[in-house]
Amino acid sequence: MAIDQDGSGNVLLVTLDTAGADRQVQIEERKVGRTRFERLELDAAAIASQPGLVAALTKRADPDLVLDVRLIGVRPELLDLDTDEVESALGHRFLKVRVRDRSIAPLTDGILPSAETVLGAFIRDLEGRIAEIEAAGTEGAGATTVAPDGADSSELRDALRLGRLLLAGEEVSL
Repeated sequence: MAIDQDGSGNVLLVTLDTAGADRQVQIEERKVGRTRFERLELDAAAIASQPGLVAALTKRADPDLVLDVRLIGVRPELLDLDTDEVESALGHRFLKVRVRDRSIAPLTDGILPSAETVLGAFIRDLEGRIAEIEAAGTEGAGATTVAPDGADSSELRDALRLGRLLLAGEEVSL
């Protein structure tokens, strides 16, 4: 049984009936295993907090379930997630659980601070680099969103988010 494939733990019972000139084929799916695999994509924008995510995933708890969760989309500015902590909190409730964060941090919303301030200059510099990298990534098939210095737009978006929060006096966990 391949637990990473949807529909694992099942077999097909095929019955061939050749009564007279008529030929009939019947196919019936039968469950032979208890282990199930489920892929789940969650929009990070809908996640309010790490405890909220754990609570939502706990509702799917099943000791025979391998749960593969992928967080996608643009996450809220103040959302801090540690996927290892989420997996650890849920591990005893599932056969296996994997949480991957593929979400991205938001760009700056609203009116930008003056370019004369540290925060304003920081935002403009990083958002300019992000725009260049993301524009280069859309220029053709197989294009990548990595700058010549090795930074990718996802890393720069995270740096922008953390920088905005820190320069605004917010407490953040690193």
